[in-house]
Amino acid sequence: MSFRGSILCANRGLRKRRYRNLAVDGELAAQLAQHRQSSRPDESMQNVRFVLRLKRKMSDQPHDPASTKRRVLLGASLAAAAMPRGATAQASPDTSETSPRASASAAFTKSLPHDRRGQVSEEALAQFERATQSGQIAHWEQLPVNNEIRLVNPLAAYAWTEDPIAKDVIRLPAFPGLASIELAEQALELYWMALLRDVPLADYAQSSLVRAALAELKTTKLNANATAQTLFRLSSPGERDGHYLSQFLWMTIPYGAHITYQKYRTIHRGVEFMTGFDEYLRVANGQWPAGIANHYADDLYLRTGRDLGEYVHWDFSYQAFVDAASILIGNPHRPREAMSKANPYKTSRSMNGFVSFGPAYAHNAMGAIADCAMRACWYEKWIRHRALRPEAYGALVDRVARGESAQSVGIHPMIVRSEAVRRVREKFGSALLPQAYPEGAPAHPAYPSGHAAIAGACVTVLKALFDEKRELRFPIQPTRDGKDWEGHDPTLSAPTVGAELNKLAANVAVGRNFAGIHWRCDAEQGLRLGESVALAWLRAQRMKSVEGKQGWLQAFEITRFDGLSVRA
Repeated sequence: MSFRGSILCANRGLRKRRYRNLAVDGELAAQLAQHRQSSRPDESMQNVRFVLRLKRKMSDQPHDPASTKRRVLLGASLAAAAMPRGATAQASPDTSETSPRASASAAFTKSLPHDRRGQVSEEALAQFERATQSGQIAHWEQLPVNNEIRLVNPLAAYAWTEDPIAKDVIRLPAFPGLASIELAEQALELYWMALLRDVPLADYAQSSLVRAALAELKTTKLNANATAQTLFRLSSPGERDGHYLSQFLWMTIPYGAHITYQKYRTIHRGVEFMTGFDEYLRVANGQWPAGIANHYADDLYLRTGRDLGEYVHWDFSYQAFVDAASILIGNPHRPREAMSKANPYKTSRSMNGFVSFGPAYAHNAMGAIADCAMRACWYEKWIRHRALRPEAYGALVDRVARGESAQSVGIHPMIVRSEAVRRVREKFGSALLPQAYPEGAPAHPAYPSGHAAIAGACVTVLKALFDEKRELRFPIQPTRDGKDWEGHDPTLSAPTVGAELNKLAANVAVGRNFAGIHWRCDAEQGLRLGESVALAWLRAQRMKSVEGKQGWLQAFEITRFDGLSVRA
C-alpha cells in the first residue's frame, strides 16, 4: 500500500487488524524521506537496503492497537515535513516499460548547459534522470536550466497512466538507435527537406532539385519507392492522391456569421537558422536566439514546405481540426448531410444531434481529444523515450564533418558522406541541419510528435462523426502566386472527406519535419498514438451516452490510417 493510501485508509477508519501495516507504511515513509534528504542521487541501492532494514525492524515491534492509528498519522506528518519544499506526497510515476529511454548523446538535452563540443556533463544528465524517475517537482526545479528557454511541462507526463482510457492505448516501439542506419536515413530525408523548403509543392515533378533528392533518397530503405508525387508523404488512404496540401488548409472556414479565408503569414524564402555552431550552441543552452523570421507583408495561401512549417509554428493545438469540423458542418442548422451513416441522428424521424453527436459535439470534441492525446504523447516523450531532436543530431553530423570519427561521435557514417550534407556544407559552411525557426525545436523530447498525436486523435474523431466517402463540395486550389484561389484542377480526382482528413493529419505532422524539428518516426508513430487514443475515447463516449446505452448508437465506424476498417 502506498504512503498516500495509508493516510486515506486511516482517516476512513479501516478495521483494526489493518492498522498495523498502515503504521509500518506511515513511519517507513517518514524515515525514508529523511534518509533520501541526506542521500546522493547515485545511492538508489542504498535506499533500497535502508527500506528493507526498516521494514524488518518495524515488523518485529510488538503490536499496540491503541497507538497504531496515532503512529499512522504521526508518520504522515513526519514524511510531509521531511519533504523538500515544493514537493508533494504522491505515488511514484509509472516507470514500467521505460527501458527505451535515451541517455548521453542520444537523449534530448536542450536547455541544459552544453560544453563547446555540444555535450552535457554527466552530473547534469544524472540530475535529469533523477528528476525523470522521481517525478518530484523539487528535483525538476533543481535542474541547471538557467536561460530563457525552459523545459516544456515535463510534469504533464506523469498523470497519463491514471487516465481511465490509458489501459486501452498502445505503447510505442523504441526510438531508433543513435548509430542506426534507420535514423541516418531519416536524417537524410530531413536534410533534403531543408534544401527543398522553398520549392512549391505543386512543382515537384518539374524541379531539378527534387530529381537530385530522389536520386539519393531512393537508395535508402525509407524512400526506396519515392516519386515526385509521393515524396515527403506518408501512406494513409487517399493521402498520396492529388495535391500535397489538404483542402482543409485551403477552403474557406465558416465561423458563425463570418467567413475566414485561409491566407497566412509566410516567411521570406531562403531564411534559415542555426547554421553556425555558435548559434546552435546558444540555442542548445537555452538562450533565446538573436535572429528573427521576417514575413511577407501580404498573407498568402500555403504553397511550399516552408509555408506549411510556418503554419504549424503558430497554430494552437487543435486549430486545423476545429477548422475542418467547421468546414464539414457547413450549415449548423441543417447538420445531417455530412454526418456518418453510423450516426443515428442522420436518419432520426424526430431529432437532430447537437450536444451529443451533432455540431456542438464535433467542435467540443476537438479540444477534449486533443487534451487526451497530448497527455499520452507527453508520457511517451518524457518517461519512455526522451529522444534527441534533429538539430542535436545535426550537431553530431557537424562534429564528424569537422574531423571527429563517426564511431566516436556515435552516428552512422552514411549521413556524413551524403550528397544532401555536402550541399548544406557548401551553402552554409557547416553540416548542421538548417532550422526554419529561430529557436529551433521546442524544449521537449522529439518522439513522438505532439502535433502528430493531436492530428491522429482529432482526425480519427472527425472520421467517426462524418461520412468519409462523401465528396467535398467546392474544392479549391491557390493561384500560382498564392494571393488568391481558383477552382480545383478538373484533371485530378474529386477529393473525399476521408482522404482529405488523412492528408490534413499528414500535413500537420510532416509540416514540423519540414521545419527541421521532428523525425519521420515522430510523425508516423505520433499519428498511430493519437488514433489509438481516439478509438479508446470514442468507445468510452459511446458507452456512457444515452444513445449508446439504449443501443441506438451501436458503434462508430472508422477507416484507420493503415486502411483497415474498425468499429469503436
